[in-house]
Amino acid sequence: MVVCFKKVKQLSSEEGLNISVIIPIRDGNHTLGRCLSSLKESTLSPSEVIVVDDCSKEDCSDIVKSFGFKSLRINEPREAEYARNKGAEMSTGDILVFADCDMVIHPDALEKIHKHLCKNNYSAVSGVCSPEPNDRKLATRYKHLWMYYSYINSPEDFDFWISAIGAVKREVFFGVEGFRTTYQTKFGGGDLEFGRRLKLTGQKIRLDTKIQGTHLKRFTLWSLLKNDYSRGKGWFRFAVTNKLFPYVIRKLRIANIYPTFIISVILCQIFFWALLFLPFFKTALYPVVLSAIAYLAINYPLFRFFRKRGGFGFLLKAIPLSFLDHFVAGLGVIRGSVGWLGSLIIKPSPKINIQADLRKEELRVID
Repeated sequence: MVVCFKKVKQLSSEEGLNISVIIPIRDGNHTLGRCLSSLKESTLSPSEVIVVDDCSKEDCSDIVKSFGFKSLRINEPREAEYARNKGAEMSTGDILVFADCDMVIHPDALEKIHKHLCKNNYSAVSGVCSPEPNDRKLATRYKHLWMYYSYINSPEDFDFWISAIGAVKREVFFGVEGFRTTYQTKFGGGDLEFGRRLKLTGQKIRLDTKIQGTHLKRFTLWSLLKNDYSRGKGWFRFAVTNKLFPYVIRKLRIANIYPTFIISVILCQIFFWALLFLPFFKTALYPVVLSAIAYLAINYPLFRFFRKRGGFGFLLKAIPLSFLDHFVAGLGVIRGSVGWLGSLIIKPSPKINIQADLRKEELRVID
């Protein structure tokens, strides 16, 4: 399928643009209060906050109303991209800030976003999750420190866009027709796909690691590995769908996935599969040893970062966890590639277009 992109006019710098904050939610009432409370403490108050409830089991309108914000409920599940679009359509701000319902947004985040989009001539900006999570357990701390490390090693002139906390000028958002609601979101990537369309229309995206929110999501070992296995599948599908393999090969990165990560995934696959054959072939000892040494060497900066942030005790636990995480992510990539090759051989059945007929849809807006 050939996709045509509209050229979006680059907006000039302006002062005094209003901010609308849009928060999609599904069954996230346990974190929503802290998220909304953080917006009340912002050094730059938004003109409005809109919470879009994607058919949660429990209504969140009372929580939203207690903060004086607006809520909108969608009466059938549509996924986060659709919810964000509905919030944007309802909004009135010149700057659209999108945040997850489990993010405690730091007080100066909106002010920094406003500065980038008003004074620095950017069309969009992405922030990051704080390196210090709410939960101090190993899996959660490892995940958040790894994410922060990956972002501080990404270029400021970003080729993608992240929705955990990110913003875009209103005219630019609607110029590229918002998020694609038909984009497969099971493994994520809807925000990255949106960012690629921004870049292909000539927009400037800034990644600012000083724009932060504390992520309230907690990980167990199982949920961490499950998440990164799914991410591996998602990254592969995202690269295939958007024809990004030349980009990945040239830069050895995609979004916040940096060169060392990609090489580490390959080394971990070599290590584990060679280890599997070691009882049968003694020569397999060479790739086992060499891949392990290479893995530790190229990840020395990451492990040094872990030690600086978490101490020596955390580092000793993080090294084997990192090794296992890279291996599982690689399995996800393999599974994604197998599924993609299978889809080329077996023609899939026609998919239902999930684009809604808005005339038939019932939405409930609560002021």
